Amino acid sequence: MNSPVLPTDLESDNRLIRRRVKIQIPQKHHQQPFISQLASLYHLKINIVGALLGQDGIGGGWFDLELEGRSQQVKNGLIFLIENGIIIWQDSIRQYDGW
Repeated sequence: MNSPVLPTDLESDNRLIRRRVKIQIPQKHHQQPFISQLASLYHLKINIVGALLGQDGIGGGWFDLELEGRSQQVKNGLIFLIENGIIIWQDSIRQYDGW
């Protein structure tokens, strides 16, 4: 599988970034509000770019997300997902000056 362990390419200066990731939430976690928790616990803005869910909760749910926040917040949010058994595929990181 193509699942990175941790994002190592995040800036250490804690700049505002956008990170595009695809995640798979296993069926056993369908009732857990992981995406909502990313927003509330790690103060991230989240754009759900795409999603694929099995009918009646069968199989895993796949989400294409754009996460926006300080690099440390994004890193901590991704660690939270990994620690909870969520599979993550990295796409890209964009940094910007916040305006």
